Amino acid sequence: MEDQELSQQVASIERLMLRVAWLEQRRFAQDLSAFGLTVPQFFVLRSILLRGEQRTMGALADDTLQCSATMTGIVNRLARMRLVSRERDARDRRRVLVELTSAGSKVLQKVRRSREKRLRETLAHLPAQDARELLRLLRLYLEAFQRHYEGAEELVPEAEATTE
Repeated sequence: MEDQELSQQVASIERLMLRVAWLEQRRFAQDLSAFGLTVPQFFVLRSILLRGEQRTMGALADDTLQCSATMTGIVNRLARMRLVSRERDARDRRRVLVELTSAGSKVLQKVRRSREKRLRETLAHLPAQDARELLRLLRLYLEAFQRHYEGAEELVPEAEATTE
């Protein structure tokens, strides 16, 4: 491929990815607000669900790329909403363990159904073959990204990355 053609493709891909990311982020935040959640709160709940166990505040901060002070505020708000519960670690009283409540699980299920509905509505405007190709190409891009950037595999848990 010629250098100029590659440069044009890179520029086009960058513009399109930024536009898609912006539109999806904005729409996702709007969707979450209908459930009384912010994007960071959603990712904390999702992290606990995907890990399937109690999480320390530090682990949640790492999982969601937040600082510990920010995580404390997020978890405090989620606890007030009764979506998570907190308790001191019996083995190390300095550690706080955070667990998803049944209300938290239910809200995540509702959010997932809402996201799936919106995605189905969008994909309905594409021919089935194009939707399959989009899925294939997104997987290829994600794999290339994860290979290139060390630690990126932690950003998208495998269970979600391969879900169809």
